[in-house]
Order: sequence, then C-alpha cells, then structure tokens
Amino acid sequence: MDLTISSLQELAAKLSQASASVRNKAELEALKREWLGKEGTLKSLFQHLREVPPAEKPTVAAKLNELKSQAENFVSAKEQELLAGERAQALSNEYFDTSLPGLSPGLGRVHPITIVERKIADLLKPFGFVNIPGPEIENEYYCFDSLNIPPHHPARDMQDTFYVNAGDIWEAGREAPEGNPRPISGVLHLLRTHTTSVQARTLEKGILPVKVASFGRVYRNETEDASHQAMFHQFELVWIEKGLTLSNLMALITHILKGLYGKRRKVRFVPKFYPYTEPSIGPQIDCSICKGSGCGACGGSGWVTVAGAGMVHRNVLTEFKYNPDEVTGFAFGLGTSRLACQLCGLPTLKLAYENDLRVYEALP
Repeated sequence: MDLTISSLQELAAKLSQASASVRNKAELEALKREWLGKEGTLKSLFQHLREVPPAEKPTVAAKLNELKSQAENFVSAKEQELLAGERAQALSNEYFDTSLPGLSPGLGRVHPITIVERKIADLLKPFGFVNIPGPEIENEYYCFDSLNIPPHHPARDMQDTFYVNAGDIWEAGREAPEGNPRPISGVLHLLRTHTTSVQARTLEKGILPVKVASFGRVYRNETEDASHQAMFHQFELVWIEKGLTLSNLMALITHILKGLYGKRRKVRFVPKFYPYTEPSIGPQIDCSICKGSGCGACGGSGWVTVAGAGMVHRNVLTEFKYNPDEVTGFAFGLGTSRLACQLCGLPTLKLAYENDLRVYEALP
C-alpha cells in the first residue's frame, strides 16, 4: 500500500465525504467498521507503516494519527447526535408530563420538637409575636442578675449551671493589636439555663409594647431521669403592655396547649415560685402516657408540668426602666421537649434525642 502524504490527504477527503453521507446508526456502524475496525482501513495503514522510509516515517505517522483522530471524533460526535435525536423523537411520540412530582425515597421526617415549635408559632401568629433568637452562651447579667436572681440564689450554684472558661469566649469585633480577637474577661459566662435570657435582652431595648417569642436549647447540670435532661428545648414568651392581667396569661397558655393537643386535653395551673415573676404559676396537663394513673413521666401524679409562668416581677420591670405602676406584663417558658414527648407518647425525655425512628411512627 502506498503510504505518502498525498495518498493520506486523499483518504482524509474520502473520510470526510463518507462522514457527510451518514444518516442513521446503521450507516454510522458501517463507517466505523470500515475505518476503525480490526480489519479496517486505518488498521491496515498502520501495519504498512514499517514499509515507509525512515526519513519520511515521522511525518507519515503524524498524518496517520491525525486521520485516526478525525474518524474517532466524528464517530463519537455522531453517536451523541443520533442519541439526542432518538430522545427528541421519543418525547414527541410519547406524552410525558414533566411537571408531575418525582418519586420520593421517603427518607427523613420533621423532628417532634420542631413540629411542636412550628405549631406554637402558628398559634401565636394572630397575636403579632415576633420570634427572636438569643445566644446560647450567656453572661450572668442576662441569665440571672437582670431577672431578679441575686448571687445567693440556688440557681447560681456551680452544681446547677454549666459555667464557661472566660478564655474560651471571644468578643466579636474587638481585635488585639496583633490582629487576634481578645478573650472576654471580668464577666462570668455560662450555657444559658433558660430562654428567659432572651426576655432580658428584649426588655433592655425599652420599647413598648413588647411581644416576643423565642425558641432554643437550654442547659442545666441536672441528674437525668424520665422528665429531665442536661440539655433540652424551651420556648419563651414575654408580653409587656398596659392592662395585662394574670387572666390574659392563663388564657393564652390554655389556647396554646389546647391548640397542640385538642380541646379535650385537661389543663390546670398550680402555684409556683420564680424570682422573675410574681405571682407565679405552673401550667400542667394530664399525662398522656399513663392517662392519669401515674408513671415516671408525671412522677406518679397524673399531671405533667410543662411550663413556668407568671406576671413579670416589679423588680425586673424597674431594672429595665419600665414603670410598674403604668405597665404590666407576663412571661412563660414552655418545655417544648416535654410537650413533644406528650405529643408522641414518649415515657422518657431521653427518647426525644436518641434518633430512634420509631418515635416518628407515634406522631399524630
């Protein structure tokens, strides 16, 4: 076989002409066998490359490789073109509604605590409350001092609170000369023991009316049992305005609890003591685990305390420059973890945090 530059140029032109006439898969397959097959033209040309004089061999080999690349590139591009055409033809011949939803694998569910939080937020929408988050690492002033909890109060005991090393806390926006953030010093910091700290930060702004809700995690160094965890979820609400009474507080809590569990759910209020409210009450619901017969979740009483509530203490109002003779307010913190357990029938609070998928089967 004559292997010269001119003959290879003629073959390249012939390949281009053959490529232009390909219209379907059968013709493409025939061209592929003729030029790229085991017994095809290019295979034969490479076998005769050894007959080319050494001085011409590099040039001829380069031209052969160029011819092979031309054939391979055309075949690859034509295959994609024909495949796209087949798909377009199939779509034009067969009706398929691409707006229909796909098949869901069914993985993932909303956590019961999140469900409770969303339901509470929906129940509060008509009242105009604003959801405000707060920091989980808090200082003593917002968590205790401003809320009428003096240093000698048991809640300040190291055994009840997780205090944080001041060297581990960094003050935002404050840079040392060398460009590193400075650690906060001189103020004790802790993991907040209640979301009431958000109430303190809101009252500090001095704007009326105050209608704020806050959801989040809180931490206490407690012995874990059926109804207690070292970390759990709370919901805090504070409303400061003229003319609010204890009756308004009890009505709003009843509205939330019956909205969560249905109108047949029993709700009662018992006296409580909280430093930042006076008078203080403890809202309770009948236990859904034992139906009133007594269990670990309710401590054998048949009733579960799900919140701490009361009228905002005069000392707290005075601390934030409100006149307690002109305005009143109430606040309460709902334990959304306990509410979720009662919603799903979980006998212990720990089950709400163990990622047991059977929990979702108990959702109403």
